[in-house]
Amino acid sequence: MAKTIKFPPSSSPDVVGYKLYLEEAPNEVTYDSESIDLGNPVDPSGLVVVDLTKFSELTTKDGVYNIGITAIDDAGNESSMSKASDVPLDFVAPDPPGALVIS
Repeated sequence: MAKTIKFPPSSSPDVVGYKLYLEEAPNEVTYDSESIDLGNPVDPSGLVVVDLTKFSELTTKDGVYNIGITAIDDAGNESSMSKASDVPLDFVAPDPPGALVIS
């Protein structure tokens, strides 16, 4: 299941960062949904790459989510939202194996 989001950056020259919005499906993602500031994590490929496991303030509940991303410019203006629906996210590690028997 997904833990990384990649997308082309905004073409606006004054963008200083991005914001991620998250809403458990089937609820629609809106500007009132849970959100986190992503900074401006552009990688060498030219894409914005977001590792969701690095944001402790983000929900850590496994499930299916609707996701929105906006761009923020240097004046604090926020773009319209690019959205992805029904994205399965898996944050929780599995239970450990049973008791070890050493003989």
